[in-house]
Amino acid sequence: MQTIQQIFDKKFAHWEIVLLVDSMAEKPRGSLNGRGWTINYQLGTESGVLYLEYFSSHRMTNDTLNRIYADGREELVGYCQEFYRANDEEARQACRRHNRKFYADVRRRGLA
Repeated sequence: MQTIQQIFDKKFAHWEIVLLVDSMAEKPRGSLNGRGWTINYQLGTESGVLYLEYFSSHRMTNDTLNRIYADGREELVGYCQEFYRANDEEARQACRRHNRKFYADVRRRGLA
């Protein structure tokens, strides 16, 4: 859990947001809020490796779904697409499909 905490804390150090791992043993899901961020998280395992999965949202950037594994790996699981080619209806529709799928996945995982 220490590696997960170090990576997470470094990622959000600028905003003084830290992961409180002491309480996570009893409550493996939760939320952090501060400096414009909302971060919903949960612990899980994959192939026997512990991970922290978190959905981060801030009005100044796009929403993302991420994982940090206890072995130090990081994974961008998904993201909200913010831009598409101007005056291109097909690109606009593709962006909307992408974002609907992304937010449905976040909800399915219980992080929205």
